[in-house]
Amino acid sequence: MESFSRELFKGRGATPAPFVVKGPCCYRISMKQNNVGVDEMLKYGQVLEVDIETVNSRGQGIARFGGERFVLFVPGALPGEVVRGRVAVLKKSYGVLQVESIEEAHEARITPACPWFGMCGGCAVQHASYELQLELKSSILDQALKRVGGISNVSLERCEASPAIWTYRNKASFPVAAMDNGAAIGFYREGTHNLVRVDQCPVLEPSLGELISPLTELLKETGVEVYDPRKGSGLLRHIVVRTRSGSGKAMIVAVLNTPPADRPPDRIMPFLHSLADMAGESEGIVVNYNTSPGNTIFGGRSIPITGTGLISESIGPFSLSYGPTSFFQVNTRQAAELFRAASQHLDMAGSSKVLELYSGMGALTLYIARGRQRVVAVEEWPESTDFLRRNMEENGLRGLVDPVGMTAERAVKALSGKSFDAVVLDPPRKGCSMEVLSGLTKILPPLIIYISCNPATLARDASFLCANGYRLREVRAFDMFPQTSHVECLSVFERGNQFPLSSPSRLAFV
Repeated sequence: MESFSRELFKGRGATPAPFVVKGPCCYRISMKQNNVGVDEMLKYGQVLEVDIETVNSRGQGIARFGGERFVLFVPGALPGEVVRGRVAVLKKSYGVLQVESIEEAHEARITPACPWFGMCGGCAVQHASYELQLELKSSILDQALKRVGGISNVSLERCEASPAIWTYRNKASFPVAAMDNGAAIGFYREGTHNLVRVDQCPVLEPSLGELISPLTELLKETGVEVYDPRKGSGLLRHIVVRTRSGSGKAMIVAVLNTPPADRPPDRIMPFLHSLADMAGESEGIVVNYNTSPGNTIFGGRSIPITGTGLISESIGPFSLSYGPTSFFQVNTRQAAELFRAASQHLDMAGSSKVLELYSGMGALTLYIARGRQRVVAVEEWPESTDFLRRNMEENGLRGLVDPVGMTAERAVKALSGKSFDAVVLDPPRKGCSMEVLSGLTKILPPLIIYISCNPATLARDASFLCANGYRLREVRAFDMFPQTSHVECLSVFERGNQFPLSSPSRLAFV
């Protein structure tokens, strides 16, 4: 635990004491009952003992200081705990408390399985039992609906558990960085571009986790030139590994900081040849070109070095193919449960004509198309639209699905006044734009099914729909990402009888 505390705030100006979990103590201070002004009392480096009220969407505990006016974020703390910590960050509207000891621990606190917990930014709630993780995710969704959306009269059921809570991820993206002892792969420390070198990851499917150490050794042996994001120079940016769930075979994608070409530059070829030898019987080796200065992992062009450059996946009763840069849910088995639930709502409503926005390469489309009369599937990215057509044909659904290659904004404008029994949405984390939401109120389908990976933007969009002719009938949380604070949501809206809203917060549309 000491390493967790030290690494969590490394480079943030504070030297933590060992992180200690204690038993119940007899002396307890509740800072939320303290009405003294923040400016008078709270100082950088000050030691406090606080009550943890809840957790935020990043899995951080939340405590309050000075009559509930000032928020303290407490990484590593769980609701109901009493923790002692030092003020490590102090801003105008919030602070961060570095935990030094747990004075009263939650009964569901457990020892994290991963030795890099608290250093790697990947899994924020490994220290909570799985049952508590599900409760926390339901709470995160509930808080977002109330505080962002002003929606308080929807009952939430228990978050749907994942079929597997370890070894479930079918994809990992490893940044590559130069370290003191040579190049290495790993994950970024939360909120930074500082690499944490790892040699295992318990949430990855075994065929992916087993590649981490050999890949690091290969980087050292070949001396490949590593990308430096601060200078924008260097060659190898990321290594992305993907697998067909349960296949035991991986696709390895090397992301290069070089302009697209039919053949990779000569200086990377020794690494690629060694990579192919190391991978053996695999799903193939692919090169992706990305020269953009930002944080986007993939560029627009990929070429296979070995293999077809495709992954063939099975999800429920369906088969589908996708490329190295395609979006696909990282938890295949839980994705099947989520898509099945969405389809069941269409079945119960008798929806025969459906508009689907943000279709991607058609994984959800497969579920909603079966049993329908017609599905218009809208996707703006040409590669995804091509895979969408291919996947409908492979599953005998091509005659039921009309793929449309355009943005969701253009689609709702073009389809204004058209008749659909239901609209199904699965937008990115930023949610729907105002143009899309306004367009839905002109199409006015009796049913809207909204899948979201971001409770805050879901709540914002739900607030708009509920103020414009819709009632939020049901919201279900699905645990797509065990050990993390992320939660997937399935919401069902019916036309008419909208809920009265309390005062929603102003979360801007993008």
